[in-house]
Amino acid sequence: MPMNESHIQEILELERQKLAIQVAAAEVMMDDKIRASERRVIDAVTGAITNAVVELKSDNMDLKAELKSVRNELKGEIGDVRNEIRDVRNELKADILRLEEKIDNHAH
Repeated sequence: MPMNESHIQEILELERQKLAIQVAAAEVMMDDKIRASERRVIDAVTGAITNAVVELKSDNMDLKAELKSVRNELKGEIGDVRNEIRDVRNELKADILRLEEKIDNHAH
């Protein structure tokens, strides 16, 4: 039984629709793969940033602890220097008093 023109047109139209559906399905698959790739990249970048922030916070805490230690060490050293200055001042006062006494004794 020979196919007439309307049957051939129907078959061609169905083939066109089938191809359109296949193309749309391929586009959806590509979009899904692109979204999955984007998600992986976003997750990787987010993870890297999160790790960097955690590391920076840890470094910051370490630096604060070190700064506190240095500050305490400097306070101790400053206290030692102040004590030395006080001792030297007292020695100088005592030396001045002795010299003044010698001068007074020689003057009389």
